[in-house]
Amino acid sequence: MQGQPLANWPLDQLCVHRVWAHHVLAQPEKIFLTELSTGRQWTYQSFDAWTNQIANALQTCRVKHGSHVGIWMDNSAEHWAIFIAIAKLGAVAVPINTAARGQLLQYYLSHADIETLIIDEEKIRWLKPIANDLPKLQSLLKIGNQIITDIDFNSIDVVNFLSITDTSSTQLIVENVACHDLLILSYTSGTTGPSKASMLSQAAALSYATGGLQAHGFLASDVVYVCLPLFHNNALLTGSLTALMTGSSIALATRFSVSGFWREIRQSGATVTNLLGAMSSLLWATPAQADDASNTLRLISMSPIVSFVNEFEKRFDVCVVSNYGLSDFATVLSLTKDAPIEKRKSIGKPRSYYQAQVVDDNDMECANGVVGELVLRSLEPWRAATSYYKMPEETTRANRNQWFHTGDRAYADSDGYYWFVDRKKDCIRRRGENISAFEVEQIILSHTCIAQVAVFPVSMAEGDEEVGAAIVWRENQPSTELELIQFCAQQMAYYMVPRFVKVMDELPVTINQKIEKYKIKQRFEADTNSLWDTTQHLQIKRDTIALLP
Repeated sequence: MQGQPLANWPLDQLCVHRVWAHHVLAQPEKIFLTELSTGRQWTYQSFDAWTNQIANALQTCRVKHGSHVGIWMDNSAEHWAIFIAIAKLGAVAVPINTAARGQLLQYYLSHADIETLIIDEEKIRWLKPIANDLPKLQSLLKIGNQIITDIDFNSIDVVNFLSITDTSSTQLIVENVACHDLLILSYTSGTTGPSKASMLSQAAALSYATGGLQAHGFLASDVVYVCLPLFHNNALLTGSLTALMTGSSIALATRFSVSGFWREIRQSGATVTNLLGAMSSLLWATPAQADDASNTLRLISMSPIVSFVNEFEKRFDVCVVSNYGLSDFATVLSLTKDAPIEKRKSIGKPRSYYQAQVVDDNDMECANGVVGELVLRSLEPWRAATSYYKMPEETTRANRNQWFHTGDRAYADSDGYYWFVDRKKDCIRRRGENISAFEVEQIILSHTCIAQVAVFPVSMAEGDEEVGAAIVWRENQPSTELELIQFCAQQMAYYMVPRFVKVMDELPVTINQKIEKYKIKQRFEADTNSLWDTTQHLQIKRDTIALLP
């Protein structure tokens, strides 16, 4: 395998431990990871040894091949190292959104059958309300030295993970870990039900990286700047695993910051990064500086491509490419740097190992230029998510007639490029986060004063979406919008909390009593000034809603 381009590795060799062995042999002293918040650095060899220590420590905590391990951590070197250690053992990583709270958090931990949970200790307080509702959780491994005395964890072992890691041997024997072994349960928003956990094998996870290598020509000399959260497939697979497959370096940031973005790019010497959702617009909206083009980036993967992409490239002297994919399946299409100028707003062409097609409601292929549903499939086994964990009906519904149905509407042109139109799904896309309208509704309905609720996206002028909620109070049990928002902040991720609320006497319904969301959405967007706006009434930034009491 040594000397063979990793983008072309045989399918049966696509395992994380094999990739590590390749790089440790080929370039042991090369810098692999720099944690920008602390300046800590690891070479390929030292990071390999550290992840072996962590893997051995996990084994002492009863983690083995096939065990489900939750990771509920902010971005850090420890987070990434723990994921790699889990992969080496052939265990299953379950990244948990750090903003999850209350019912949503309890659902993730229970549904995924998590036996071991690794957690930043400052998050432990959020486990207190649900500690008695996690019957399958056996071990809680906390990162930090705080002594926990105010939470009753019953039979759950609470361990200071760093203390047992420090005493572990650096030798690790990897046995029977194969490309088809389940590596990740990746939660994606439910559209007609609860969030679904996509099942990604070792090969599927690494195919995010090999596909990117083939499409965009990443280099071993690249430095990949990762500022998106590691619980997202974009940061975990499209960013970090791509760097590993390429044999390049990772510059790991704590989070995305508009004010700190270009400073960290220059500080780290980053050459490649990913921008999702409104990130591109936020960077573009900053006042132009004389040194905007004086940065080290050569390539940005932008999704979606913004209307001002040509001006963005010129201002920051960078080449923009794009990728289309879903956590439910894989990253399947790429818009490459050699695409013709007239194709810049498309979502590109299929990558190697994948096919795409646009179909009508009967799954018959549409003619070029005709809008239908975008469907996908893999040409090889194990290169895409196999199913939804413990959701056979959802799996069958999405995978029918030999194609995975994305729920996105698109069309193909005569040159083989695909063009995104909109979503069929009942889903809200806010600042790169996919939000399940159903999930938000179910949590709001658990409030004792709510009789009915409809949640939907409210389109904003800048191209993003906000969460809107139309509610009907229970008879003789009215409350206030503020109290409802405070309730939501304690029960769901901050980005799911509705920005706009409208109290109504009744919700419009069809003859079959299905709520006509499109009518409510039209009313919302026609007169947003009449809505109760969280940002105006609380006079705070939207993302600080998580701090409400």
